[in-house]
Amino acid sequence: MNMKIGIVISAFSLLITAAIVGGFYMFQQSLRSVEAGSFLGSSVYVMSDKEEVAALETAQIRVNTEAIVSTSELDDFYIQSFSKNLPFIIVIVCSILIAATLILWVILKRIQMKQTISIIEELKRLDKKASLHSLDKGIQEALTALRQNYAVSLEDYKRLSSYMTHEQKNTIAVLKSNLEQRIGTENDLRLLDRLTDSVDDILTLAGNNEEEVEQVDVSLICAEVCDSYRKIYPKLTFSFSEDKNLEILAKERWIYRAVSNLLDNAVKYGQDQEIHLAVTALKNSVIITVRDQGDGLDRDTQDQIFEHKYRVNGLKQDGYGIGLSVVKHVCMLCKGSVYVESLKGQGSAFYLSFPAINELQITSV
Repeated sequence: MNMKIGIVISAFSLLITAAIVGGFYMFQQSLRSVEAGSFLGSSVYVMSDKEEVAALETAQIRVNTEAIVSTSELDDFYIQSFSKNLPFIIVIVCSILIAATLILWVILKRIQMKQTISIIEELKRLDKKASLHSLDKGIQEALTALRQNYAVSLEDYKRLSSYMTHEQKNTIAVLKSNLEQRIGTENDLRLLDRLTDSVDDILTLAGNNEEEVEQVDVSLICAEVCDSYRKIYPKLTFSFSEDKNLEILAKERWIYRAVSNLLDNAVKYGQDQEIHLAVTALKNSVIITVRDQGDGLDRDTQDQIFEHKYRVNGLKQDGYGIGLSVVKHVCMLCKGSVYVESLKGQGSAFYLSFPAINELQITSV
């Protein structure tokens, strides 16, 4: 960066120097074009200093014919005198300009170094709200955006850390206890499945918008999830629009975990009633619906249900919070949305909406 600044300043200095030299050259040419004879006549009398003093004292001028010179000779004399001193003048001006350029370079370098140190100090404390007024406006905006991204990343890290602590440690502890007591293997396999699901959730939560997505059929993924859950919950039904385009841009794991978490909650709070999973197409969107006939949710709970760590039943039983944070994150990754419709005592319906792939996107994928 310093080298670039030096090159720019040097180039600017050379341009100014060239302009000054050109100015002197043009001035010299203009002197050549001016003829003293046009306003002084054909010749002039050149007095010495002594003659000038004597003339002032006696009020008389004694003319020496040898001191009479033509105006053309006078023109040549002044041009030669100026041309003789011109290189010296140019060297002096250029030296001053080069010295000023070097001083300016040093000053700018110190200013840049000071600003760089300020930026480094701000980067060291991104999590703290420090004043940015001393920095350039463009740098202020860049650091503000960086600080916001850092805050989001830090929150994601805390969320993942909390999730791992809550889900994986508890599952591993129960599995370890069961193995120590040699309890039946079926329960152990279920715990291992749960641990695998939690790892998939972590991978999903760790996803970001920069990951490469692919063309996926939502109905096929939901059918796979439904087949898996019917083994433990036979009252699960599934339907989809066969004649509609149900493809979106996503990752299969993202959609699988989002639907799985919704079904987990429906099974947990569905009061052993029928649960329906549906995939439909509406305008330019693909809609996933999970509907249960459980206790339902009041308005206050619906407003908080997608917040991280929120629990319907406190700490005694897992609530909607962690699972729905995965669902919400998947919707964010896929540029979709999630919302819930529920009445207390009448069940709940969760909707996931994703942009459908149009024909142009299908061609380019």
